[in-house]
Amino acid sequence: MRYHLDLEDSNDPHPEDPRRIYWIYELLGRADCLKLMHQVKITPIKDSQIMRVHTKKYMEFLKETEIMEKTTLVESQQNFDSVFLCSESNYCARLSAGGLLSLCAEVAEGRLESGIAIIRPPGHRACSKEPMGFCLLNNIAIAVQDLQERKLTRRVMIVDWDVHHGNGIQEAFYNDNCVLYCSLHRYGNGELYPSLSASNMGMVGSGAGKWFNINVPWASGGMGDGDYMYAFKKLVIPVAREFRPDMIIVASGFDAANCDPVGECNVSPACYACMTSMLNSVASGKLVLSLEGGYNLDAVANSALACVKALLNIGWRAGIIPESATHHAYAALSNAEISGVPPLHPKYSPEWLALPEWDPEIEVPECFNSEPSELGKSVVDQVVKIHKEHWKSL
Repeated sequence: MRYHLDLEDSNDPHPEDPRRIYWIYELLGRADCLKLMHQVKITPIKDSQIMRVHTKKYMEFLKETEIMEKTTLVESQQNFDSVFLCSESNYCARLSAGGLLSLCAEVAEGRLESGIAIIRPPGHRACSKEPMGFCLLNNIAIAVQDLQERKLTRRVMIVDWDVHHGNGIQEAFYNDNCVLYCSLHRYGNGELYPSLSASNMGMVGSGAGKWFNINVPWASGGMGDGDYMYAFKKLVIPVAREFRPDMIIVASGFDAANCDPVGECNVSPACYACMTSMLNSVASGKLVLSLEGGYNLDAVANSALACVKALLNIGWRAGIIPESATHHAYAALSNAEISGVPPLHPKYSPEWLALPEWDPEIEVPECFNSEPSELGKSVVDQVVKIHKEHWKSL
């Protein structure tokens, strides 16, 4: 999956950096979490699985990118919104979606309790007919459609805490009352990507899916732990318990994390762990996290680590080294070894991929602000007011 690269010449790495998955995996190893986890074997998804969400025309276009010259690839990506392409992109996207699909099936069938899919490219903004916002295939939508097709689940809840709205997931399930989509994202007046009116709080679903689409559109940057905790306590968890999903899948972007240059919010690793633990109390613990965005490598790795430690029920407050525990979940990760593909582009050298020296004494910070901001509280209260018409728990 690290071979999906931006071919345009630039001294600066693209924000959707191949090192993101590498740093997460390495940090989980250094924190001794991997020895408590099971690695799921994955394969690229098939055409039939892609076409449950995407059109055949778009799928065929992605196939064609495998034989395009560099100049054609660069020209082709200009036809889309914030997308880059290379000859390995199609394979990597299929492998990314396959990783999540395999992990979800393992959890749904009871062989694993929970897990995290360390995958890229991300997927929550990919639409049926085109890629969008760094996303090629809609990993989560494909996985949910597969679960439903195979009758492994009846009701699935998708919680999207990526700082950008998952418009592609919303599109896929907007008329579906078996899939509850809840997104917490920056919106303002539509100034933050994807800058769509469809991302506002008034988009509640349609037809049978009315009230099964919940948008919490933050009015500005700077949202922090208190705002997310308030949203979870007042809205996300009550609705989740009332909906009674068979599984919860998190579109787990870490671009709302403190220090992320894109999201400009202040969510700490400890808060991500808290949200993970709260969701883990629903759906009999059948919880899967799927990596989406997040563009500060340290913040992405530490936030993912905190979530994994919450899945494993080990002490995430005490730093990166797990405390001994009397119980841990059979959590899993979905990560792939790539073979038989060309070497990395020269600008992605082994030295460039290397992690910095790691201080084993570094600690995952505590929640630094447990109180919601007035602006954050106001947004959540407005969303609750809208959805009280349907959800009795609000």
